[in-house]
Amino acid sequence: MKNEGRSESLYDDFEPYCEWKKQNGASILDEVDILEIHLQAGFKKEDVKSEMRKDGMLYISGEHPMGKNQIKRFNKKIDVSKYEIKGIEAQFEGGKLQLRLPCTYPPITFLTIGMYPNYKALILRLSHKFVKGTTSSAMALALLLLLGVFMYKYLQCISIQN
Repeated sequence: MKNEGRSESLYDDFEPYCEWKKQNGASILDEVDILEIHLQAGFKKEDVKSEMRKDGMLYISGEHPMGKNQIKRFNKKIDVSKYEIKGIEAQFEGGKLQLRLPCTYPPITFLTIGMYPNYKALILRLSHKFVKGTTSSAMALALLLLLGVFMYKYLQCISIQN
C-alpha cells in the first residue's frame, strides 16, 4: 500500500512580542491597560481565536498557513482577573491585536494627583460596583433622614400650638 497524497503539517510555534501600556479612561480616575500583541507577517483576524474561561484567564491562540505543509502558531494566556471583564475590548489591525483592559479597583480608593509641581490634590475614587450597590441604600437612608427631620419639625409645631 502506498501513502499517496498524505502529508503531515509542520507546526512552527512562536511567542509573539507583547507590549503593555497604561492609559487614562473616560475620566482621569479611570485607568485602562493596553496590551498590544504583535503577530508575525501574514496573520489575519480570522486566524486568531480568543476564549475567556472561568478561571479568570483569557486564552488567545492563532494559526496561519505559511507554505505547503508549514503552519505558524502561537498560544497566549493572560490573567484578566484584575480587570472589568465586561469592559474588555479587542481590535485587530495591521498584524497587531490590541486589547483594552479597564482596571478594577477596591470599593474606595484615595489618590493623590500632582497637577502642578508644588500642588497635589487628594481624590476619593468610588468604584462603579460600589456606587451601583450603595445607591439604593443611600437613597433609602436619605428618605429616612428627611422623614425624621419632617417629624421633628412637625412635633415642634404641635408643641408650640399647645
